Amino acid sequence: MIQHDAIASLLLAASMAASQATAGDAPPLARWGLDERAGSQTVEQVSGRRDQVNYVFNHARFKPDSAPLWRPEASCIHQGCLLFDGYSTDVTAPPLTDAQLRRGFTLSAWVAPHAFEWGDGGHYSAFISQFDAEARQGFSFGVYRFGTWGIKIGLGAAVADVRVDDRKLPRDSWSHVAASYDPATRQVALYLNGERIARKAVPADGRFAVPERPLTLGRYSQPEQIGGVFKLNTFLGLMDEVRIDAGAADAADVARIVAADLAPRAGKAPKLSSADMTIPASTFDGDRYRPRYHLMPDAGWMNEPHAPFYYQGRYHLFFQKNPFGPFWHQIHWGHWTSTDMVHWRELPIALAPEDDGLATDGIWSGSATHAADGTPVLFFTAGNDKARPNQRTGMATPCDARDPELACWKKHPTPVTLQAQGMGRFGEFRDPFVFRDGERQRWFQLVGSALPGGSGTALVYESTDLRHWTPRGPLFSIDARPFPDFEKTWELPVLLPVGKGVDGRERHVFLNDVRGQAYYWIGVFDAASARFKPDSEAPRAFDVGQGHFSGPSGFVDPKTARSIVFSIAQGERTLRDEWDAGWAHNAGLPIALSLGADGELRLAPIGELAALRGRQLIDLRDVGVAEAAKALAGLHGDGLEIELELAPSAQAAKRGVSVRVAPGRAEATDLYVDSAAGRLEIDRTLTTEGKSYGVQGGAFELGPENLRMRVFLDRSMVEAYVNERRSLTSRTYPSRVDADGLALLAAPGDRVVSLKVWAMGATVKGN
Repeated sequence: MIQHDAIASLLLAASMAASQATAGDAPPLARWGLDERAGSQTVEQVSGRRDQVNYVFNHARFKPDSAPLWRPEASCIHQGCLLFDGYSTDVTAPPLTDAQLRRGFTLSAWVAPHAFEWGDGGHYSAFISQFDAEARQGFSFGVYRFGTWGIKIGLGAAVADVRVDDRKLPRDSWSHVAASYDPATRQVALYLNGERIARKAVPADGRFAVPERPLTLGRYSQPEQIGGVFKLNTFLGLMDEVRIDAGAADAADVARIVAADLAPRAGKAPKLSSADMTIPASTFDGDRYRPRYHLMPDAGWMNEPHAPFYYQGRYHLFFQKNPFGPFWHQIHWGHWTSTDMVHWRELPIALAPEDDGLATDGIWSGSATHAADGTPVLFFTAGNDKARPNQRTGMATPCDARDPELACWKKHPTPVTLQAQGMGRFGEFRDPFVFRDGERQRWFQLVGSALPGGSGTALVYESTDLRHWTPRGPLFSIDARPFPDFEKTWELPVLLPVGKGVDGRERHVFLNDVRGQAYYWIGVFDAASARFKPDSEAPRAFDVGQGHFSGPSGFVDPKTARSIVFSIAQGERTLRDEWDAGWAHNAGLPIALSLGADGELRLAPIGELAALRGRQLIDLRDVGVAEAAKALAGLHGDGLEIELELAPSAQAAKRGVSVRVAPGRAEATDLYVDSAAGRLEIDRTLTTEGKSYGVQGGAFELGPENLRMRVFLDRSMVEAYVNERRSLTSRTYPSRVDADGLALLAAPGDRVVSLKVWAMGATVKGN
């Protein structure tokens, strides 16, 4: 945070010297005010040249073009500023020359980082860069892990790296940073908010020179890459008033710049809100594939929603988030809150990797519970690559339990659970699921692992205070030989009550994730022995969409005593598709679980989702197939709920609905129960012109009852629930804009008992 009192003392001098706010008397070499607030170019004010602002949606592929993320004057240091999105935004400019920099240079900018990269390759997330690592030429000025920051200077024979570790940059707050190099004294100096905080001499051998490569703002010149698509070492946050001056600056020079910039604001940088740092939903207007009523973050990459809990009138849900773009890397915990589990609002990042020796390399999946006094507590996988194993259980509590949004969380300083040799497969230890044992002062923790030479498992720990945990052994295991991949780690373990079986004993469902697919067992959990005994050994797929429904998490809703499960709906797109889209993945709908009279699992979307229903488009009862088909054929939409009850004839047929249907079935996605094959399936052979996604599904026998199918269509998302006994989650990516029709799949002798269709609204608020 900038020190306003120190700045205020400089204002009087600044009012007399504002016009001389460059390094000494040397003329400025370049200045970008980033004041445009529109368009895809920014003016370099010394030359008047217009430089390109690169941004994913300058030439959008899945939506109409839109401008980079300019911010208004109220959020900026001067007139306007630019939000760099962490993966696609940078400014390219012609290179500086040796002649321009022969007297040295001073680089400066106002920056407000939103998050900090991992530091791949040892490179800075650059504010300003013109660097060639192989030739050891140029400079790279930027921020590094955990908010440390500094500059690399190439001297031909060596690279000098001058870094500030003890005065880290804060997140979501303006700071003025400057770096200068004096070739005469071979001194590098770093300045924070007008104060010199570091000075270092570079090696005596070698000479500074700049390479003939473009100068970039917001990205390192030679970034590391993922899959040849995503470029790392990229700045995420706001930037304003970027300057390059000839000659080295001293503290007075830099202080004059800072004071002059803040003089119109009475010496105070604007306070930033979460809206300044997030990408508004309107950015994605026109994206035919981005869901509207399935929960997802403002932008970028998400994975498992997890750690749901209810506290003082609000539901909270967290999720794996990469704030730097739509790809897996540098995992944080995002945070949503809701009063109904339907309409959600995204809050600031709850947990981030920090230089704390606990979770320096990632905040991976976990869960939530309540302490004895009712205060919520988070448990997470603390990723630390310097530890062995690199996975431990960490804990976090609210900074202020009176805050209704619980926006701030503080980590317990040390791991609360460490894997010991002999406890599971050493090195496999993640995704803690913590729950309380009834009303007693005792908690259990399940941690995903595997048994040496055996199957996967969940390791059980017990505690009376949530901080000290006693190992109890594996929850259960199976003979994995008949079940491929089940010898691997059982990730994301979840154990929830679902009701009493026919024998009167309480049943639990145990869920896990194996290679991106959710599976479950129903059985009896014995708290005394801390063991789970499944009713049958064979794992069962929770959803037959084959890989789209994964990453289960859950909790018991204290308001209704329902066991509710959340999931991630994988996107099935290439890295290039996700780069072009600007987002990757979304949550599935919340599902309530219970036990049927037959001892089998029942599942259905929570009833609160009816609040998303808008205008009812169809309401038919007891009609023939032809009449229902005609009614459906007149509808078009990509955000719908469809509720069908069909009394089938004796004829074997595929019964269900087609969605995203183009004229003449040039494209279509079919969801149906195939009575001849005894399967629930989705046929995506015609989903996209020129590409077949094939047929997916699983076993389902309808029996003598009517077919009851609920289908939730949300642009690329498709979820189907059949007779509360089976679900199918998948994706549809039609290429034609007119692929928005509906059709009925049925046999001529069937009878439509009921057919209802609603237009659906959006779930996310405040972004």
